[in-house]
Amino acid sequence: MKEEIALKYYEVADEYATEAVEPVSESERDSLARYFQLLITRLMNNEEISEEAQQEMAAEAGIKAQRIDEIAEFLNRWGNE
Repeated sequence: MKEEIALKYYEVADEYATEAVEPVSESERDSLARYFQLLITRLMNNEEISEEAQQEMAAEAGIKAQRIDEIAEFLNRWGNE
């Protein structure tokens, strides 16, 4: 059974898509929302997010590894706003 992704993670993914260097395709939207869900859940639980953990989450969510650093920068800016 596929885990449902909350709308708020799609909203974050859509915001990221407006700033992404490489355009985000519609087919990537679910994967990005899932990746944001995994990342933000860990952040909210005060869990450490190592580079290895980011790569594991990216693989689980099905996003391109080259998006990891850009997403981390986006979340840093987003968290400071």
